[in-house]
Amino acid sequence: MLRRLAASALVLAGLTSSAGAAPEVLTTTYAISLIGLPVGRASFATTLDGPRYKVEGTLSSAGLAELVSSTKGTSSVSGRIAGDRLFAERYRLAYTSDAKSWSSDVRFRGGRAVSASVAPPPRNPPHADFLPVLPAQLASVVDPLSGLMLKPAKADPASLCARKVPFYDGWSRLDLALSPNGLRDFSADGFEGKAIVCNVRVQAVSGYRTSSNGIKYLSNRVLQIWFAPVRGSGIYAPVYVRIPTEVGPLSLTATTFAKP
Repeated sequence: MLRRLAASALVLAGLTSSAGAAPEVLTTTYAISLIGLPVGRASFATTLDGPRYKVEGTLSSAGLAELVSSTKGTSSVSGRIAGDRLFAERYRLAYTSDAKSWSSDVRFRGGRAVSASVAPPPRNPPHADFLPVLPAQLASVVDPLSGLMLKPAKADPASLCARKVPFYDGWSRLDLALSPNGLRDFSADGFEGKAIVCNVRVQAVSGYRTSSNGIKYLSNRVLQIWFAPVRGSGIYAPVYVRIPTEVGPLSLTATTFAKP
């Protein structure tokens, strides 16, 4: 669960409507560290083509992490842009860690998840304390890649943090409850200025075991996500993510932000 949440946090910046323009490709890269030590990297490319968008990304362990565990993964999402909203149509994730593999393929339609295929398949029968994902809980959800491309509800950018984001990755349904925590200076290749800081609470909805130590740990912790504006588009994307873990904070920092 924690690994999937971290992967969900690796969102790509720059999904803005460019109807009538030639296709544009934007790049975002993240450095991943655990208690200040480099453990991974991620790179994403977004293709914008009128009302269509596509995001393709890679994730790999690096540095000291390679000495104890090797993790590699790919993720992608494609969909359409309507106004300032992104509507995913297909989200895919595949990764390996410690010689074990996981994959997910989710189809969306109009904001609803209509099908999901994961591997390994769900345990049958499930554990007695497993809470299954119900159809009603998939009526209005977002994918982990484009789900954190946000637009303030009002002219005040701080309103960006006054919301709940309903994630579904094919395995679990969880809500990220955001609340404002001021502004911070941030710089990366492609951006320098003020980032909006949101505190985040993870609220597990379904698709998990109630006895899960990871769920219990995260539900009692505050995560943090910093958002930066994407080139005057009115859309904000993450440039920094901090996730508490039992061994120390896991952080994802954009080193390149929505660079053409």
